[in-house]
Amino acid sequence: MVGSGSSQVTAIFQFSTAMASPMSKQHILNCSFSSWYNCFQHVSIPSKIIPLEDEFVSYLLADGIYLPDSSGSGDSDDSENNVQAKRQQFPELQSLIENKIQDLGGSVFPKLNWSSPKDAAWIAAGNTLRSYNFNEIFILLKSSDFVTHDLTMPFELCENQSKDDLRYELILRKWMEINPSMEFRVFVKNDSIVGISQRETSTYYDTVASHAAEIQEEIEAFFDKFICSKFFDTSYVFDIYRREKNDIILIDFNPFGGVTDSLLCDWNELFSDGPQEENVFLYVDSPGHVQPSPYLTYGFPKEYVDLASPDAAKLVEALKMENVKQRPGQRDTET
Repeated sequence: MVGSGSSQVTAIFQFSTAMASPMSKQHILNCSFSSWYNCFQHVSIPSKIIPLEDEFVSYLLADGIYLPDSSGSGDSDDSENNVQAKRQQFPELQSLIENKIQDLGGSVFPKLNWSSPKDAAWIAAGNTLRSYNFNEIFILLKSSDFVTHDLTMPFELCENQSKDDLRYELILRKWMEINPSMEFRVFVKNDSIVGISQRETSTYYDTVASHAAEIQEEIEAFFDKFICSKFFDTSYVFDIYRREKNDIILIDFNPFGGVTDSLLCDWNELFSDGPQEENVFLYVDSPGHVQPSPYLTYGFPKEYVDLASPDAAKLVEALKMENVKQRPGQRDTET
């Protein structure tokens, strides 16, 4: 079991049956990064927001991986004509992204309006989302089911599923090393905390179990001071990182409902109008009670690489080169 209660890990994109009625489209939009960041940037991670043109979004959704051609050359031999035709050039976007990366210290954590490509870490050098350039970010976005979901079905649980007025954005977050034992998800209903869950449920951390009361108290104090009554809605989910004692950083906001992973909490209980559990903080309380990692089902998509393709060969060679790069201080944790 887990500390203070039973557990349920919601399968990614297999939404909870607790969502009997559609979600508000505005609630989903309120959780989009650019909607909330300006109001909460003083307690969050330095970030840059880059609007994406429809042409680039379409390129992300196109079949196969074709790295944008940054050479500016249209020359190609006959064997590469088909591949070259599928490539496009985005020199202005590439320049903008790489300048913003430098503004943020040289490496970033990329995401779109809502989701990060965590399910695509398998394709990156070191299995990390830490990105140093445009092509690394592009490959992560292109390989991610989470990103594809953002681009195709962001309002899946809403009555109005139209994306006509939606503008997609690339978010670059300054890279910072994160201890996964200190990441937590907080569930708020009617401006009150109804649940707190350890984020990394596939590992037991004795430091969480031994400091549970202190951690809960700090999260509640952070909520009261910086979050409560300041977000657009009264029910929502937010993620935080406890960097050290009495030092908490806001990571993200998420919709309150089955589209968001409930981790060790249970959406049916979170929606319930019955008496609230006395202790709302749930964590893995022993090594024998860890949960399977939800990312184990994600791996290298077979259809993405045709080994006969010259562009695929370029991709594999590029990834090999990334593996031998010297990157001091790099760890495979991310925000």
